[in-house]
Amino acid sequence: LAVVLAIISLAANSVLRARMLQILSRVPILGRWLVETEIGRWASMLSTLLENRVPILRAMELTQNGMRLTAVRHKLQQTLREVRGGKKMAVALAEVQILNVTGLNLIRVGERSGELPNMLRTLATLYESAGRERLKRFLILLEPLAILIIGAVIGTIMIAVMLAITSLSNVSF
Repeated sequence: LAVVLAIISLAANSVLRARMLQILSRVPILGRWLVETEIGRWASMLSTLLENRVPILRAMELTQNGMRLTAVRHKLQQTLREVRGGKKMAVALAEVQILNVTGLNLIRVGERSGELPNMLRTLATLYESAGRERLKRFLILLEPLAILIIGAVIGTIMIAVMLAITSLSNVSF
């Protein structure tokens, strides 16, 4: 009970949660997943703001402030500085290496065609579906492992019960 209460109190602390998120973002597989999820959130927010006629520089400021991972936030700040300096968004994002090639191509096409909000929405959908697929694969791998662990626990309990029963027959009265 004390352990559960400690975990709940730690999870309620926003500073500690943010620090744990930063640490988890550096873990090889999980970190990439968290960064891609954050980029998907960024693309979705930016798309929504641009669809509602918010100027692109102001929209980029607002979206970067909504990022939870500091590494992503810093890269987006650098991108915003480059865009303010006159560079295209796709070029600035390519320099900070925050998006994959597909994402950069979507942004580039959106800038050239004037359909940046739609391309950002597509980018967000792409990252969200990739995250869902990664979660499905993880759960598929986790299921057999959970079965083995539960089986081992039940087996240990059964062995302990059987040893207790057999040791009772050895007791002399």
